[in-house]
Amino acid sequence: MKKLSLLILGILILAQFAIPYSMIRSREDILNHGELFKFKTRPIDPADPFQGRYVQLGIDQDYIPYPKDQKPDLQYNTPIYATIETDEEGFARFTRWSREKPPGGNFLKTRSKGQRQDWMPESRKRIYKGMRLEIPFDRFYMDEAKAPRAERMVRDSTQTTNCWVNIRLLNGKAAIEDVFAEGKTLKDLTSKKE
Repeated sequence: MKKLSLLILGILILAQFAIPYSMIRSREDILNHGELFKFKTRPIDPADPFQGRYVQLGIDQDYIPYPKDQKPDLQYNTPIYATIETDEEGFARFTRWSREKPPGGNFLKTRSKGQRQDWMPESRKRIYKGMRLEIPFDRFYMDEAKAPRAERMVRDSTQTTNCWVNIRLLNGKAAIEDVFAEGKTLKDLTSKKE
């Protein structure tokens, strides 16, 4: 009985190390071997008491466009695969979706989040732009002391220039590589003296 207890304890200890190692290894594989994509962002800066400081990234193109008269028959939160392509300016955008994993190309495994709508104040109407997607790379975690300064600098830079996030994509999974404002990484922005 004592040997069985020790075996179970050993398995539990091993599992506690194996699970975090697997998660870290998966993210590192994506960053080392994944294809690079740039997404335009609209950042804001919240704080989470359990997860720390982070820059919340609002991805500009968080939807798949579809014609006005053609709305997909998908339930909210349905798992899908979204195809990613790069536009003329070098920024990534979602172009198509499928319930089945694509045989090739660049895609993100995600979920449908209803319709993307924009309110047009001049016409006082809503315009349906497409199917909104769950974005798994919308938080960039930072050092507690640097996050507020980085957010201020990013907010100021978005008034005159673009802000974007570089992500790596591999087998439908994504990981944030870096966030840019004024053409510089947040690491560079936060290392300057005020």
